[in-house]
Amino acid sequence: MKTLIVIAGICGMAGTAAAHKPSDAHLTLVQEQERISGHLDIAVRDLDVALAIDDGDGALTWRELRASAPRIATYITQHLAISAGDAPCPLTLGSAALIDLSDGTYWSQPLSVRCTSTPRAVRLTYALLFDVDAQHRGLVHIGTHVLIARDDSPLQIELEASSAALTFIREGVWHIWIGADHVLFLVCLLLPAVCPRRDGMLHPVGSLREVGVDILRVVTAFTLAHSLTLALAALEIVALPSRLVETAIALSVVAAAVNNLVRVIDARWAVAFALGLLHGFGFSSVLIDLGLPPHQLVTALLGFNVGVELGQFAIVAVLLPTLYLLRRSVAYQVLLVGGSAVAAAIGLLWAYQRLTL
Repeated sequence: MKTLIVIAGICGMAGTAAAHKPSDAHLTLVQEQERISGHLDIAVRDLDVALAIDDGDGALTWRELRASAPRIATYITQHLAISAGDAPCPLTLGSAALIDLSDGTYWSQPLSVRCTSTPRAVRLTYALLFDVDAQHRGLVHIGTHVLIARDDSPLQIELEASSAALTFIREGVWHIWIGADHVLFLVCLLLPAVCPRRDGMLHPVGSLREVGVDILRVVTAFTLAHSLTLALAALEIVALPSRLVETAIALSVVAAAVNNLVRVIDARWAVAFALGLLHGFGFSSVLIDLGLPPHQLVTALLGFNVGVELGQFAIVAVLLPTLYLLRRSVAYQVLLVGGSAVAAAIGLLWAYQRLTL
């Protein structure tokens, strides 16, 4: 039942797993004793969605943005706050400018706050854009810290202790769990583990240990592959177009699913490694979006990889016992064939969406 719920949940996400990139805003802050200053960069397309800046002709101009500057400033001050202890630190805004980032034009808003004394910790409330985009992320850089705001819950930032590694671990876990394509690919790799095909027939395994050894090979191969390409992409040694990567990841789901239906490659660990290389490039977009300085990349890579592995382990821990108990039943055969067929169809749908949208 748990396995069916997982697959049903993924099917429900199929329509939302196209190449749409969640909106990101970047808040960069530097502490100078009691003063904290920096800038907030918000995509102008997101500001238009939130504040209806465009006059309706479909072309967002500098004149329209400049005329809406007071509204933008009010929106920011109403949705962004920093406090030290119980005392709010008053927010002051400077003169905004437009900047071009890799994914479009952004409204760059200088800002500063002044606390009553030099804070050891601050509480950041970031509540922008969540009402218009539930997948929005506030990417916060303050000193050596990198935090990700996914909702309007206040973030507690200890300025004298580094929590960067923990942030990246959480991000790795979160990314694998919300990545329907990554989860579905992993499910396709796991489905045959309890009942391998030999001589055209399914043969249920005799022990849980046998399944564990097989799963360990598959997951290790996937881990090595995506870790390699994640590092290459995050360090900017290899760069591939995101549309190509996301489409290839969708097709990797199709390949893994079809291999369950018409066994082409018996060594599933080889399938996991070859196609896992593609998934590493997909994972890398998370770290690239953060715009990390070079000295934080090693921590980010290690932490993010640990998070991904923890997320994978949780998926395996849910699926493996269920599949093992079902392995001798008709329900398992229906799940293997029907689930793989549905996964292949979803992968093809994703590939089409990512090529055309």
